[in-house]
Amino acid sequence: MYCVSISHKTAPAEIREKFNYSKEEKIELLRQMRSIFSVKEALVLCTCNRTEFYFCGDKNSVLEMEKLVSRVSNVSLDDIKEFFRIYGDKKSIEHIFRVTCGIESMIIGEDEILGQVKNAYSLAHEAGTTGFILNSVFQKAIACSKKIKTDTPLSKTPVSTATLTARTVFYEDFSKTDKNVLLIGATGEMGKAILNNLLSKPNIYIICPLRKKLGFVPKDESRVKCVPYEERYQYMDWADAVVSATSSPHYTVMRREIEKKNISDKKRLFIDIAVPRDIDENVAEMKNTRLVTIDDFEIIAEENNRLKLQAVDWAVEICKNYQDELNRDMIFHDEFGTGENIDREKTVSLAKLLFKAKKEMDSHGFSQLIKIMKELDEVDI
Repeated sequence: MYCVSISHKTAPAEIREKFNYSKEEKIELLRQMRSIFSVKEALVLCTCNRTEFYFCGDKNSVLEMEKLVSRVSNVSLDDIKEFFRIYGDKKSIEHIFRVTCGIESMIIGEDEILGQVKNAYSLAHEAGTTGFILNSVFQKAIACSKKIKTDTPLSKTPVSTATLTARTVFYEDFSKTDKNVLLIGATGEMGKAILNNLLSKPNIYIICPLRKKLGFVPKDESRVKCVPYEERYQYMDWADAVVSATSSPHYTVMRREIEKKNISDKKRLFIDIAVPRDIDENVAEMKNTRLVTIDDFEIIAEENNRLKLQAVDWAVEICKNYQDELNRDMIFHDEFGTGENIDREKTVSLAKLLFKAKKEMDSHGFSQLIKIMKELDEVDI
């Protein structure tokens, strides 16, 4: 298994925005990935911090995948290649385990990442682009993440960017019960997570300015209204809080535009979690205005991460155990498939031995056992 990964923090905005795929675009991309001759299985994972392409093939398929990513993103390979990070074989498995369990997140143990991985796996599985390897890897990584969430304090504190955003809005003192939020970027991965977290709080009402996807239907229509993106400043007076979470290379909120439209100077909170920035930093100098940025959340994340370092070590050990279990499944599958090719009538005890060994031995010991058994002429497996 291989993974071609693109970090949204290292890639410039004009490249990063190319990877905000719709569901239909992901399905088409999966189809194109599978059309590469040596690629047998394929999966696309899009999160707030990275876009990753997982596939099963040979070394030549890595270059073909890079070319495909370049083609679908409409960026030359020379311009995009420096932002690729390639993981192969065991490294790719270790990486997806760490990603799924939240160890690779800016905010360690964040809640959204598991849902994003599950959605990516479900889409690929439904599209028919997964097989034994990706099914085994992602099912095991998801199970491992659930185990870590249950047995360690890694995810006990609500510290994802989306939850921090919603909590900041909810606990901001506006001297009123109801809070009106203008959410820019609601159709992106992060925007959707923020929208869901905002809706989990009472008395919050949301307007979502959308560039083109006016067919977007949120879960709670009674508290959410969608309007054209061009009309966003018309709702600024209504808003107590303005949240922007887009992948746009341009500012979504400018101070001069706010002042030009004579928007009132009532107390107003601005939250900018985009990289690069969505909101003009001069907004912070306006009367009765407070600007919170992703940098502020990173400070909170660093403190939470410091407190969670011991939990990370615990989580890594759980990951290793699950990865070893996965390795044993792979070894068994390579030799015996589903196990139906073992002649159970002639070798009942042998079959019991193999299944028991797969369950209880580590992958190195199980691999050595298979090797020894194959070398013994008198044992026919």
